[in-house]
Amino acid sequence: MAKILIPRRMMYFIDGENLVLRYQAMKAKGYIPYSTVIHQQDEYLWAQNIWTPGDHRIVRAYYYSSVSGDDDKIQAVTQRVKQFPIRSNVPDGSAKTLNPCIFKKPKKSMKAKGVDIQMTVDILTHIYQDNLDTLCLFSGDGDYRPILNEAIRNGKHVYVAAFSEGLNPIMRQLADEMIELDPVFFEPNKQTNPA
Repeated sequence: MAKILIPRRMMYFIDGENLVLRYQAMKAKGYIPYSTVIHQQDEYLWAQNIWTPGDHRIVRAYYYSSVSGDDDKIQAVTQRVKQFPIRSNVPDGSAKTLNPCIFKKPKKSMKAKGVDIQMTVDILTHIYQDNLDTLCLFSGDGDYRPILNEAIRNGKHVYVAAFSEGLNPIMRQLADEMIELDPVFFEPNKQTNPA
């Protein structure tokens, strides 16, 4: 009798602020992005070919970021992020779009405090409620180390997806699987002014 493989439940937790800042820093250094990259300066970033593991079902994909502006601006960015596609290798049951969590930030600020706090609360809630088998964190920020340790302590598999720019080495050590985002967003070995 053939064994039926049930895909593991995975959730994406995407620190959009972190991704935008790292992407923009790399672009400023001369990295050339693919023409398919979805990017708005200081607001959001996505790629249509974001990696999805074949043995996982993406239960939810949360995208956290912040925007300067009024409520209409925040709503417009929320609607835009909601349209970002997720390509899944599992035919049924996977999330198809992102769940945006967009916060208002002060005009002169690069980041909003609410993003990291809400992301932390959401990750820990899903871990403790056993809503996922695998956590995929899109950030190279070492501040997330305690959360990854808690996920591991609770028997969860941990993926980290990050750019090489600003990647804290501890994140690579903690991850069961590391996903390099450089080749997803930038053309290979093509820099206009390599630093």
